[in-house]
Amino acid sequence: MRNATVQIPLLIILIFSFSGVAGCNPPPPRMGKIVGSSMSPTLRGTHYSVSCPGCGIQFNCDLEQADKRTTVICPNCGTHAQRDHWNLTAADPVSVVSNSEIQRWDIIAFERDRSTGSASNHELMTKRVVGLPGESICFKNGNIIANQKLVRKPLELQKQMRVLVCDSKFQSTPSLNWILTPENNWKFANGIFQMRSPPATGQMDWFNFHYQKNYYRTDDKTADSVLEDFYGYNQSLSRKLNPMDEVFVELSTQISGGILGWRFSNQDDLYEFQIHEALSEIQIFRNRPETGPLTKLHTAVIAPALKTNMPARIEFSSFDRVLRVIVNGTELWTHRLDASSKAPQKTLLSFGGNSAAIKIERIRIWRDLYYFDTNPTQDTPNSPSMTTKAGFFVIGDNVPLSHDSRHWKRPGVAIETVKGKVFPQ
Repeated sequence: MRNATVQIPLLIILIFSFSGVAGCNPPPPRMGKIVGSSMSPTLRGTHYSVSCPGCGIQFNCDLEQADKRTTVICPNCGTHAQRDHWNLTAADPVSVVSNSEIQRWDIIAFERDRSTGSASNHELMTKRVVGLPGESICFKNGNIIANQKLVRKPLELQKQMRVLVCDSKFQSTPSLNWILTPENNWKFANGIFQMRSPPATGQMDWFNFHYQKNYYRTDDKTADSVLEDFYGYNQSLSRKLNPMDEVFVELSTQISGGILGWRFSNQDDLYEFQIHEALSEIQIFRNRPETGPLTKLHTAVIAPALKTNMPARIEFSSFDRVLRVIVNGTELWTHRLDASSKAPQKTLLSFGGNSAAIKIERIRIWRDLYYFDTNPTQDTPNSPSMTTKAGFFVIGDNVPLSHDSRHWKRPGVAIETVKGKVFPQ
């Protein structure tokens, strides 16, 4: 981890053209564009869209931070991209819809006041609601705790808010992220992971994901955790990064025989997932040091379509201390983990199989947002509680840059100042 230097967070603002309609009908949506960086990657102000010369992926960078450098680093493969690969991109257009009930996780637009910034008749702030009026809010190892209970996002919202860490389709040198050796019997060719030859009967061969620190840094220490809460959007922000074990994995694969598996370890527990083509089922195991060998937790039948040699989409999430498995759009297993008081120290994410008939055509890995107090330290991952009383507790999705309820003397956004929900166009 590296030390942080304090920088003034950027505000995110909406600029609107006001057009009202008199009468009882609801007013039409207000149209505007985002200014600033605190809601990226969900909503972005004017920014650079960068085409990586190494792996070919497209990624985005904050305008002001990128302008401090002559090159930016691809968060997917680590290649330095010079300015001839940067394209200035217009801010995201949005609409604000009034007369809607505000719920947790909604993005809202609200008037600025003395506690959030200078007032203006044409500028509104927009943030995401993470705490409701009267709730006591604190942060624990990157998660939000409301009234002493961990808040969990629904699956579809996870997909909207997740931050891409790695995409094997756009990696020219996947061995940097994937530990492939003759011993583990896996190879990467033409964008596909496949076994060289089947392992011994009854055995599974595994290869690990290795998190690459694709950002400007002064140390080359190996990351022990699966990943850190780095934003490729924030190219010049210097701060302490936090270790994470909350991932979202998507496998695009074909299983024409054998067993496809993946492993995830969380703190002291190891979870192993095996999809059996012949049985059209998934088996889920857990290993704890005190229990010894793997213990079967769950078995679920997968649709017979798995046997038709059609591509299968397998999703796995550990967001918000909940493990989920989804196959071809059907959620097959949900398992809540205990709320840990310890920051993750070392986490394993690996993939395996027992047959050369198994092909993994693409692996994508995202991370969850990591919420923290305004002055977190590695030794104190948890924060004191803040109560919103009569207002909403709001934070920008670009947590390190956002100036929000964590910073304001009165953290709550008063209900009467809210102008509506914000939606991308």
